[in-house]
Amino acid sequence: MPTTPRPLSLPERPSPQQLKKRAKDLQRAVRSQSPTALALVARHAPESLEDPAGFTLDTAQLVIARLYGFLSWPRLREHLTALPGTPGDRRRTGTRTVEDFYRLRTGWADASDVRRCAAASTGAHPDPAQWLPLLTVRYNGVKVIAFDSPAGAVFAELTPKRVTLSSPAGEAPSAGEGASVTFHSEFGTIAGVVAPDVTGLAVELAADRRPLGWTLVADGVFVAPNAFLVGPAGLVLRINHSPRGEVVPAAALPPRSAAVVDRPAPATEATARLVAALAAADAPPVVDPEQWRPGVHADLTPTEQVRLGRYGKLLVWHRTGGRESVEDPFVFDFTPQQGPVQDFAVVGKSIAFTRMYYDFVDGASGTIAVVGLVDDADIASVVLRRDNMPDLPAQIAGGTFLIAGPDLTDLTERGPATAVLVSRDHAGNVREELLYQEQH
Repeated sequence: MPTTPRPLSLPERPSPQQLKKRAKDLQRAVRSQSPTALALVARHAPESLEDPAGFTLDTAQLVIARLYGFLSWPRLREHLTALPGTPGDRRRTGTRTVEDFYRLRTGWADASDVRRCAAASTGAHPDPAQWLPLLTVRYNGVKVIAFDSPAGAVFAELTPKRVTLSSPAGEAPSAGEGASVTFHSEFGTIAGVVAPDVTGLAVELAADRRPLGWTLVADGVFVAPNAFLVGPAGLVLRINHSPRGEVVPAAALPPRSAAVVDRPAPATEATARLVAALAAADAPPVVDPEQWRPGVHADLTPTEQVRLGRYGKLLVWHRTGGRESVEDPFVFDFTPQQGPVQDFAVVGKSIAFTRMYYDFVDGASGTIAVVGLVDDADIASVVLRRDNMPDLPAQIAGGTFLIAGPDLTDLTERGPATAVLVSRDHAGNVREELLYQEQH
C-alpha cells in the first residue's frame, strides 16, 4: 500500500536562495531523466512525471516544498520569511525585509562612487553636480545608486571594475500608470520609475517564473540589483502583488546600458571551466567574471564536484557532476549584513565561512559542507573541531577553503556550541578560533 513520504526537517537556518537553486537543479535533473531525481518526484508529485522533458520549475519548486512537508512553494516561502525565534533569540524576531536584504541606505551615496558616476557621464546626462542620491543598494558585488536629476531619475550600477549609467528617466508615471523600466544592465540590474500608488513590484523573465529575488520600491523608483539578463522575450511586471502581470516586450524597453571600465585590472589566471561557468550565468549574472580568483576544486561525492572562487569578499561555488546535476554558480557576500534576519555567516580576522548544501537529489538534504575565505596569507591550515569526533581538515586554495566529509551532515547554528573552526599559521600556532554559531 502506498504511504505518504515522511517529510525532511529544514536545517536550523534555511537559505531561501539555496532552496531556489535546488529547485532549479531538480528541474534539470528530471529533464535529463536522472533516476534519483525521477524517484524523488515520484514520491512527492507523481502526477508530474508524464512528460519529464517538459518538467517545469514551478513543479520542481512544488516537489522541494513537499520534500519538507509543505503543501506548496508559496507556503514554504512564507515559512522561511517569518521563522519564529527561540526564547531570548532577539535576532530572529520579525521578518527579513527587502531593505535589509539589499543593504539599503536612503538619501546617501559614497563620495567616491559619486565621483566615478560623474566621470562616466556623457553629454546625454544633465550636469552631475545637480544629481541628488535617492538611495544606494548592494547585492552580490553590485552597487546600485538611484539619483534624482533635473531630467528625471538616473541609475548607476557599480562594480569594482565598471560603471554603468542609465539615460535620464524623464517624467515619472502618474497615479494609475504603474511602472516604467528605464534601465537594465549586463550584470542584470533592472530599474525604473513608479507611480505614486505603486508600493510593491515583482520583476520576472517573460515565460519563466523563476524566483529571481526581490525588487525594492522607494522614493518613486524601483531597483532589482543583479537580478537577471533581459532576453528577447522581454520581462513581466507584477504591480502591488497582483497575480496578473504586465508583459513588457523587449522592443518597448530601452537598450541595455553599456558599461564603462573605469578601474582596469588584469584578468586572473582562472581555469577555463570556472571562467565559462561564471560568464554563462544569467539569473543572476556574476559580476566581473574575468576577475575571480580560482579556489578549491574538490570531489564532494563520487559523482559531484565543486569549484570555489573569490573576488574580494565574495565567494562563489559551482557544483557539477553528471549532466543532471549541473547548476548555476552561487555567490555569497561576506560584507556586513543588515537587519535581525540574516544569512548564516561567521566572519573573523583570518577566515570567514558559511555552509553549502549538496547531494540533495537523492533526498540527503542535510549534507553540509563548510566553505569560506582565507583572509590572512599566514594561515596554513583550518580544521573543524567537534566534541568527541575527529577533526576535519580543510582544503585550502586561492584564498578559499572547503571542509566536507561523509559524517558532516548536521551542525548546530544556535544554542550550545558543538563545533569550532580553528585556523593555524605555518608554525602551527593557533591564530583564531571561531564558533560555528550565529553571530550576535
